[in-house]
Amino acid sequence: MEILMKDKPFGQIVSITGMSVTIEIYQSVLADNLEQEKVLGIGENIKLNVGTVGDIFLIGGTSTHQVMHFGIFEEIKLISTFEQDPYNYPNNEYKNKAIAVAKVIGYQDFQEKNSLKFMRGVGHYPKFNAKSYLLTPEEKKQLFSLDEGAGIAIGRASGVQDEEVSIHIDKFLGKHSVILGSTGSGKSSTVASIMQSVLKTHQYSHIVFFDPHDEYDTAFPNKRGSYKVNKINANDLSIPYWLLNFDEFQSIFLGEVDANKNSNGIRILKEVIVTLKESKQEELKNAVGEISKVNINAPLYFSFHEDLLPVLIKLNKRTIWSSDNEPAIDIETGGFLPSSGNTNVNRDGKNDKVHQDKNYYGELDQIIEKLQSVFSDRRYQFLFPSEMNNANSTLFYSFMESLLSVPTDGKANQLTIFDLSTLPSEVLPIIIGVISRICFEYKLWDSNPKKLPLYLVFEEAHNYIPKETTSITRLPKKYLSRIAKEGRKYGINQLIVSQRPSDLCETIISQCSNFFVMRVTNPNDQSFINQVLPDHLNTLSSMIPFFQNGECLIAGECVTIPTKVIINPPFPEPNSSDVKFSSVWKKRLINYKVKDTIHRWWDVK
Repeated sequence: MEILMKDKPFGQIVSITGMSVTIEIYQSVLADNLEQEKVLGIGENIKLNVGTVGDIFLIGGTSTHQVMHFGIFEEIKLISTFEQDPYNYPNNEYKNKAIAVAKVIGYQDFQEKNSLKFMRGVGHYPKFNAKSYLLTPEEKKQLFSLDEGAGIAIGRASGVQDEEVSIHIDKFLGKHSVILGSTGSGKSSTVASIMQSVLKTHQYSHIVFFDPHDEYDTAFPNKRGSYKVNKINANDLSIPYWLLNFDEFQSIFLGEVDANKNSNGIRILKEVIVTLKESKQEELKNAVGEISKVNINAPLYFSFHEDLLPVLIKLNKRTIWSSDNEPAIDIETGGFLPSSGNTNVNRDGKNDKVHQDKNYYGELDQIIEKLQSVFSDRRYQFLFPSEMNNANSTLFYSFMESLLSVPTDGKANQLTIFDLSTLPSEVLPIIIGVISRICFEYKLWDSNPKKLPLYLVFEEAHNYIPKETTSITRLPKKYLSRIAKEGRKYGINQLIVSQRPSDLCETIISQCSNFFVMRVTNPNDQSFINQVLPDHLNTLSSMIPFFQNGECLIAGECVTIPTKVIINPPFPEPNSSDVKFSSVWKKRLINYKVKDTIHRWWDVK
């Protein structure tokens, strides 16, 4: 195995400290302004630059019996004759010399004799005085090439227009990832570009995308010859209340209700829901078989307005006979008899008294009020879809098929996008949390989780998995943390996207294996990124505040080495571009009606 520059080393190692090496650059290379040139043929040559920060080079010999390592330039500096001997300057005999500081990042695969093959990690160190060699763009491409079909191209190496950069698709989708960048850095375009590449090369994908600002509708057009998308608008959103577990049900319907003062009411509510689910599952017995045990969190249908509310209202007036504490039922109405105080009431020919049952009577006042309030609040109508009037638990089948992009009736989608742009901020985190939890629990119960891998994309993640937990973000943070910790083994992974890195939950980000970092200027965000990125990326990460739009530092398992990349522009683009004030304000406003916006605000049908 040979490289083009095998007979033209640019320097040799003079210091080794851990993974850091110092290379003294030869005087002949310094005299040529840190350039090396190689003649390829008549009228054809190639020029390579020594010391470009972030560039990869070879350390050691190129024959098969010598150990070879790969380094990445971190710093290049000139040491003047004055610095070498300031007390004898200018009479000393020293010459200016150049020093390169680099990190050893990997080694040559011992099994590969005929081509360059990068192996991550370092089990041994380079030798002192080992020579260093530049690699050509073609050799670097060979070094990091992926097996056919294993990668997708996402851009070009920053500053090197002819070097295409690909990510390993299984190490991207099969691990948790995070995309971080300030507003206007090209974050949305990066998300769209990468997802477009995934969809183009994987026509049977299963992706759930949470879009809080309706940015991505234009990026994934659902038309013939394009992407196969199931877009769910806020007005079409349907998450039946009976799919909620009790923690979610309590969070949505009861909110900040005092759990101590309403402990009896909450107990009764749980008992009633379990009883209703048990009664309804009897109707399923002939269709699906017997369900051995029904628990409060089972996704089984029960009627909210025909069963739950009437039963709770009735129990809230529950009375009992004084003699034996049996329910005091009015035979004619089926309801409870009113309390008689000290007055006797005829009971089967005998005198008895009716008293209020202190364990039930009035204990549900606040619970009922809260349930009725949510039921009548149009913001929560997604919990009560109209088709639920004649519902049963088997509707869960079609709900999951749509959510997971499972082929039905010959139609197969690749991507389910939830447009949550018109939902109130206090509702949005709960919806994202519920859908995420349902996806995870489905995969948990899947007997063969590898057959249907699922990928979740969370835009504006700082709004629902923040560092500081609130009552609204408690559930999504809990669920996404569990996916981060356990999702991989069940075939469900997530992509976290945020413009405010320092506000994100560190527990979730620490579980991510791939990092896509765009321009970040806030000092707190920069500090957070430096904490989560490996130490040897300090030099590259120091450039992050100066990245151009669309420029990205990629680190993690999906790339062989950390790489600065100009991401391919998406086509079509998401609806996230800046408003052009300078051009818009020079034109007269025509064909604009305020009432159209107000009607959408009012949700006029």
